[in-house]
Amino acid sequence: MTYDPTFDQTRLDQLADQCLADNTGTGKVIFLSDDEDNRLELTSWRFEDEEAKARLMKSDFKLYLLELLDTLLVYRAQHKQPNASRGVVSVCKNQMTVQWVSRAEAERLRDL
Repeated sequence: MTYDPTFDQTRLDQLADQCLADNTGTGKVIFLSDDEDNRLELTSWRFEDEEAKARLMKSDFKLYLLELLDTLLVYRAQHKQPNASRGVVSVCKNQMTVQWVSRAEAERLRDL
């Protein structure tokens, strides 16, 4: 099986269509794994609007995003992609993007 460079964004777009139609918040979800199997271990949610963040955290979106991030981590590790163990999902209203970052960058963003 070959690596599909559109896999991440396609799945994020599907989740956004499913869960973010009414979202008004903007923020970032920093995630990482130190696990041998590259499974999701830690997330840090950083949103400008605490009310919007609370709505997302209480909705199905949180569970679905965590499951998706776990899948993306494993997929990238299986295909030996760079920075496969950490990234940042940017949420802007009803859209999401992912950026795969170095460990130092993930920790810097988490500590802000």
